[in-house]
Amino acid sequence: MGKTKLILMCGGKSSEHKISRLSATSVLKNINKDKYRLTLVGIDLDGGFYELDPTVDLNSKQWLDGARKITDIFELLKANDVVWPMLHGLFGEDGTIQGLFELADISYVGCKVLASAVAMDKIYTKKVLDSANVPQTPSLYVKKLKNGQLVVVDDEFDFHPNIEEIIEDKLSFPCFVKASRQGSSVGCYKVNKKSELMEKLEQASYYDDKVVVEKAINCVELEVGVMGNDEVVVSPVGQVMPHGEFYTFESKYEDSESSTVIPARVDKKIQEDIRALALRAYRAIDGSGYSRVDFFLDQDTGAVYLNEINTLPGFTNISMFPMLMAAAGYDYPTLIDELIGYGMEK
Repeated sequence: MGKTKLILMCGGKSSEHKISRLSATSVLKNINKDKYRLTLVGIDLDGGFYELDPTVDLNSKQWLDGARKITDIFELLKANDVVWPMLHGLFGEDGTIQGLFELADISYVGCKVLASAVAMDKIYTKKVLDSANVPQTPSLYVKKLKNGQLVVVDDEFDFHPNIEEIIEDKLSFPCFVKASRQGSSVGCYKVNKKSELMEKLEQASYYDDKVVVEKAINCVELEVGVMGNDEVVVSPVGQVMPHGEFYTFESKYEDSESSTVIPARVDKKIQEDIRALALRAYRAIDGSGYSRVDFFLDQDTGAVYLNEINTLPGFTNISMFPMLMAAAGYDYPTLIDELIGYGMEK
């Protein structure tokens, strides 16, 4: 039996471009090269596709030196068995690239178009999960109109310009504002008082014209890995211990004092409830392949809230998903094989 022809794709046009390359580096270090004939494809910040030498240092600023520009991506896709889009954020995790793979009729690792698009958009994740009775943090939807005006969008999709009054009444302060379609806490800000609100909304709306405003919770941050298609594996619950007020991009990837604990240091019954909710949420968005599902545990009330679903979670050497699945019994090379296998089932 010959090797599986695999494309590993990294980079991309999103704000998480660098993290994508770090994730791909970890896969390259751990993949069983006896099983796969690997083609490494990099996407630059302008959206250009390049074929790279798999031995290239993806962390280098010169990572594209000597790369071959791909002029027909469809031809390359069709010449392979499966593609793994190690692409985080917009144009990689939002259903966009998945649509390309569907058009090319090639198998791919990770969630399909609908699940990817829904989970990438925090506003619409909430709407879908409401229907599945998955508890979520109290929130409001703010939209930036074409003329630059910010409005609150209610459940009937009517617009309301009196943002400060509505947010103060419904959520109070402190609260968080988050760009709806960003990851790794990009475009996420804590608002401690009313006078800061509009400035932070404007900053978040730079990243996306849809912004979710959430009630601030005195919480423990918990995460679960989920993988599979029809039959699903749910990992133990992990606990994030950020260094700082909340888990920012910097504390995730640049602060050595942030840490994680698996299993989480919370009640076992709560952990089992969270694992059940993670499975329900994954199925509610029609998930497949793999995802990381993030939760808040309110330390004041004991309530559990789903925070978000990441359909292409980080795969770096410090990322939570591989660590969660290791706790479920899957070492890194085995995990890679499992995920590629799920992709080829679809």
